[in-house]
Amino acid sequence: MIKHLLLSVFVAAAFSGAVNAQCTPNTQYADSTFGVWPDTTTNLPCAFADNASGYSATIDLKTLTDTTVTITLLGSPIVLEAYIEAFRINSVDGLPAGFNYIPNQSVWTNGGATPNFTAVQGCVSILAAQSALADLIAANPTGIDIPLTVVVDAKIKNTNNPLANAVISDAWLSELTSLPGITAIPVEGYKLRVRPVTTAECGTTAVAEITSSVEIDGNYPNPFSKSTNIRFSSNSSKNMEIKVFNMVGKEMMKANFKAVKGENSYNLINEKLTQGVYFYTLSDGKNTATRRMIVSAN
Repeated sequence: MIKHLLLSVFVAAAFSGAVNAQCTPNTQYADSTFGVWPDTTTNLPCAFADNASGYSATIDLKTLTDTTVTITLLGSPIVLEAYIEAFRINSVDGLPAGFNYIPNQSVWTNGGATPNFTAVQGCVSILAAQSALADLIAANPTGIDIPLTVVVDAKIKNTNNPLANAVISDAWLSELTSLPGITAIPVEGYKLRVRPVTTAECGTTAVAEITSSVEIDGNYPNPFSKSTNIRFSSNSSKNMEIKVFNMVGKEMMKANFKAVKGENSYNLINEKLTQGVYFYTLSDGKNTATRRMIVSAN
C-alpha cells in the first residue's frame, strides 16, 4: 500500500523573523481522495541557514471517512467497517529546538454524519526562525538530516458492529489502550534537511544521503485484492524490511528480503488483508518511506 501519505499536526507558537501564519489548504487537492502531500519520498523542502526568512514548509492532507479494519475483541478477530469522524496530529517527533508545527485546525472533523461522512482538507505548517537554522549549522557545518515522525490520531465515531461499538464509539485511536495492537499511527520517512547555504538541491550532505536511499515508485495494481507489486529503486544491495499497517495502527504484515542495486519489485501476497485502506513502510534500517495502498473486495 504505499509510498505514503498521511497526516496531522498542531500547536501554535510565535517566531521572531519566521513566517508565523496558519497555512491554507491547497485547492489543487480538493478533488483528491485521502492522502498527504508531499509524501515521504518527495519529502519536505530543504532548510537553508542563510535564508533571513527562516524556514516554512506545508504538509497538505485530505481526510479518510471510513475503512474496513480487523480488530481483536474478546480474544477473536472481528472484521468491521469503521466510520472515521476526525483526524488530529498528536506530535511531530524529532523536531529540533526552535522548530514548531502549526495545523490550520487542531482537529479536522469530517462533514456530514455517520455512516455518510464527507472528507475535508487540512494542512500543517512547519516553521523556524533563521536563528534556529544557524544553531543547527553551528553544530553541523556541512548540514544535517533529521528524521521526523508524524503521529496521527483518528476518531472513530462508530462501526457497523454493535459489539465493537460498545468499546470503540467516539474514541480516538490513542485512547483504545484496552484493544491489542490499536494505537495512534506513527508516519515515518520525512526528513528535515538543513544546509548552510541556499543551493538548487540540498548540497553535499544530501548527495551522500541519496547513495543509501530507497525510492518507492508505488505499487501496482492499486487497488488490488490478491497481490500487488511494490516497485522501488535502491542505490546498493541491502537487506530490506516491509511492514503493513491498517488504519487503526495495527501491524498486519511484516517481511524481510534482499534488494539489489537498481530497480526492484517486491510481490506482496494478500493472505489476510480485508477490504480497506492500509499503509506500508519500506526500510533499509536507515531510511524509511511510507505509502498508502487499497485492498478491494475482489
